Amino acid sequence: MKCILIGGGGHGRVLIEALEPGHIHGVIDSQADLHEVSGIPVIGGDDKLAGLVSLGYTHFIIGVGSSKSCARRTALFDQAVRAGLKPQRVIHPTAYVATSASCGAGCQILPRAVIHTAARLAEHVLVNTAAVVEHDCSIGAHVHIATGAVVCGGVQIGAGAHIGAGAVIRQGLRIGAGAVVGAGAVVVRDVPDDVVVAGVPAKPLS
Repeated sequence: MKCILIGGGGHGRVLIEALEPGHIHGVIDSQADLHEVSGIPVIGGDDKLAGLVSLGYTHFIIGVGSSKSCARRTALFDQAVRAGLKPQRVIHPTAYVATSASCGAGCQILPRAVIHTAARLAEHVLVNTAAVVEHDCSIGAHVHIATGAVVCGGVQIGAGAHIGAGAVIRQGLRIGAGAVVGAGAVVVRDVPDDVVVAGVPAKPLS
């Protein structure tokens, strides 16, 4: 296996340290003046993606985080798959993933995160540092559950939603596809698709 990291910023460096040394063989990043990341060579920008298979690369990891929209992460994931690369899962050794839980291809589970009983994560879900996904949750593709967020039992989150740092989602709710939950929000009602909510209790923003 030869793995490329797509994105060499702060989130990318976190992923490098979460993996065994030597797991990542190169980095793609659009910053022209960036030549290496944590000792790993930068081989070029996003335009290099299409030719990576011919260079012997087989797998990829998305090293781009998100502070609001997950669109950039999603687009890079889809582009890498179209280029013939396979998504690589990253699970930090200090994370807890229940034996009955499932994590799709390309998921990233960071330090001290918890994925509890029968939780189901689709492909490329990012559960950031110390975030909690409780029992029986269903998390759609490309969702980012940010640092310290808590998703209580039985919650359903649609594809591409962003749950901000420290947010709390009450049990049994549905968060729509593409929705954004602001940092520190407490969600006590369902959130429709593509709606931004914030506050305690969380309310839609105009």
